[in-house]
Amino acid sequence: MTHRSLLPLGVLVILLTSVTACAGALLEPHYSRNAVQPVIVQAGDDGNVRIRFVSPPESLYYAAGVSYRTMGDALQVVIDRCPIRGDCTTMVKGTRLDDARTVEVSLPFRSKRLVMIHADGTQPLLP
Repeated sequence: MTHRSLLPLGVLVILLTSVTACAGALLEPHYSRNAVQPVIVQAGDDGNVRIRFVSPPESLYYAAGVSYRTMGDALQVVIDRCPIRGDCTTMVKGTRLDDARTVEVSLPFRSKRLVMIHADGTQPLLP
């Protein structure tokens, strides 16, 4: 086989890999359901939803915000755990409220259901 005959195959592999990666973000839950309770949800008139949760007390990590994906008719959300020192990847950065333990995020909500994914299972939030 020549290099020219491998070119279409290489392009096909790159396209399939890109489409598969965009189909659904990888959500890695780090916190148990009890660690972040209470989780409070408030739907807004602007098509967004506000979620409040407790950032568990840790010495080297903190709950930085959330990442999310749409799967079917549900918006799935996971709380991102980041190191205090170092890089942090989160889709929606959280804001700490006055009590310094509660974190609030606002994200677009155009699904029928809202589900929080925890390390020990899922928690339906809406409806």
